[in-house]
Amino acid sequence: WATDFFVPDPIIYFEWRGKSLLVASDLEFARAKKEADVDLVLSTTGYLEKAKRRGVRNPRDIDIFHELFRERKIRHLEVPTYFPYRLAEGFRKLGYRLTILPDPFYPARMVKTAWEKREITKASRATEEAIRFAIATLHRAKARSGKLYVGGTLLTSELLRRMMEIKMLELGALGRHTIVAGGRQAADPHCIGQGPLCPNQTIVLDVFPKSVATGYFADITRTVVKGKASDRLKAMYAAVRAAQAKGISMVRHGMRGENIHAEVSRLLESRGFRTGTRNGKPEGFIHGTGHGLGLEIHEPPRVSRIPAVLKKGYVVTIEPGLYYQDLGGIRIEDDIYVTQTGGEVIARLPRHLMEL
Repeated sequence: WATDFFVPDPIIYFEWRGKSLLVASDLEFARAKKEADVDLVLSTTGYLEKAKRRGVRNPRDIDIFHELFRERKIRHLEVPTYFPYRLAEGFRKLGYRLTILPDPFYPARMVKTAWEKREITKASRATEEAIRFAIATLHRAKARSGKLYVGGTLLTSELLRRMMEIKMLELGALGRHTIVAGGRQAADPHCIGQGPLCPNQTIVLDVFPKSVATGYFADITRTVVKGKASDRLKAMYAAVRAAQAKGISMVRHGMRGENIHAEVSRLLESRGFRTGTRNGKPEGFIHGTGHGLGLEIHEPPRVSRIPAVLKKGYVVTIEPGLYYQDLGGIRIEDDIYVTQTGGEVIARLPRHLMEL
């Protein structure tokens, strides 16, 4: 985000006196010079040589840092909460003073530019197509002996997930660990699903690929039933859909995320779906209402019990769900762009219960 430079390996980046500096290995140096949006690109090789001339026999990354900072007379560092402990200890032994800044380290990263919004939207379109493909496949499926078949082939979570991820890749999005969880497996929110898919049960499709070109994520969930849903499942779905609508209606600049979460939780409870523990297992609405989205699948802010204020330009998910071992799970999720007066839903997928 800070460099606009897509690189698979760790690089050194710091800001000093209003300038941005990137230090890359020889492998990435030439590309960084051309592509990185920074004030200065330096090579690690030169600083390794400086460390050797100072008597360091086998220089490590801490020695590269030390040479960089000695050269600029830097003795005080501001670092994020996730800064590596090993490096922090190394700096302290060398006499540096470290200040850990609170999350988020880059508050500006939470506000998405028009370009970032477009990239998230592109990832969303690929996600939507994968979900439509899954729904069409389930629609064609035939039930036999309590399992689903497509063209004579047993339809499993693994098979449908693979087909969805191929579809996304064809559209420029990389999907990994796509959730296709049916029946009781759907009662565990992050179970990706395995084995045969069955009729008359909920199937949770939680799809969260990132753009191959830019790295921006989308995150959409729909829940469907192949066959007929029971009256209890229908009531459960209606409660989740109403809760999501309530959450989305509250999204706007200045709204507190914990207030959205509290209202969503109250609505689900008012519909008779309690949250608690049964037989030692949590059930009901057992996760937060949403999270930020961007270059990571989970970014600040949280829309949960954790205090947070939404601001114009944030992209957050609103994804209430209900989970019971005897019924399965239901979740509906959309990505929402925060505006001054409301929330703009990015996806173009229906939210009604699909009995296919």
